[in-house]
Amino acid sequence: RKHIHPYGPTPNGNEPAATSIDPSKYLRLLGMLMYLTKSRPDIMAAVSFASSKAHDPNDKDYLDLYYIVEYLRSTEDMGHILHKAIDSGLLQLHCEVDASYLLHPDSKGHTGYCMGLNGVSGTFFIRSMKQQLVSTSSTHAEMRAIYTLVKDIMYLIILCKEIKVNLHLPAIVMEDNSAVITVTIDDSAFAKKCKHFLMIINYVREQVELGIVSIEKIAGASNKADLHTTHVGNIMGGETEADKNRLRWCGGYKSFLYNILGDIQGELTTCHEFDRRYKQTLHMLSR
Repeated sequence: RKHIHPYGPTPNGNEPAATSIDPSKYLRLLGMLMYLTKSRPDIMAAVSFASSKAHDPNDKDYLDLYYIVEYLRSTEDMGHILHKAIDSGLLQLHCEVDASYLLHPDSKGHTGYCMGLNGVSGTFFIRSMKQQLVSTSSTHAEMRAIYTLVKDIMYLIILCKEIKVNLHLPAIVMEDNSAVITVTIDDSAFAKKCKHFLMIINYVREQVELGIVSIEKIAGASNKADLHTTHVGNIMGGETEADKNRLRWCGGYKSFLYNILGDIQGELTTCHEFDRRYKQTLHMLSR
């Protein structure tokens, strides 16, 4: 059977009670999967959700890890490629960001974003992480995600300056929440409802005014970062083209899901050149 996502079946409410397991057993398998996210970004969100349970895992949590393993076993020919920039003389960061509100049992949200160059060369950095604080609205959660992304952009700009690589500014940040875009450009928009996270807004606004970043609107169905903020299994029931495109893009990488979801008109070729340690780790997981 083809495994089209790494989250396993949807719970039906009739499962037996979970029992605790040895954390070291859980952490060993989790650590292997965390390494694999470097070449398989499609499992990054699933691994991120799993890591939030590492402090007290149970047998159900451990089974969820094996769903990820089985997904990897059935999709060994998947990978990612980085395309050459169309204009090699102009390098500009192109990022997509998203956040999920009240996703975790403790009411915390989840941040996901990906970073690439020129919007066409593929994604070289991706992050999926549980937010550290509880957000009071979807706008609050999205603003925290942009704040985290902007800090990484600032670091990357400084790093490129150190190694004498010229980046064209501003860095483009694609966001699907219209309210977030409004509060970063309109002073009156956050007069009352946003006072409790005004510091985050002002930090992002300052970078926008300095020309370091530019926040632009993207349709939610086209936002590749959405794949890293929610369970893919939650959208698998949909047969819309938007649902399929989210999975095809696989979180910013033009990846090879046509073996599962249908042909993508020969736009990409399958990548078999995974690194040696990836193959060794996958073999270890299969034993």
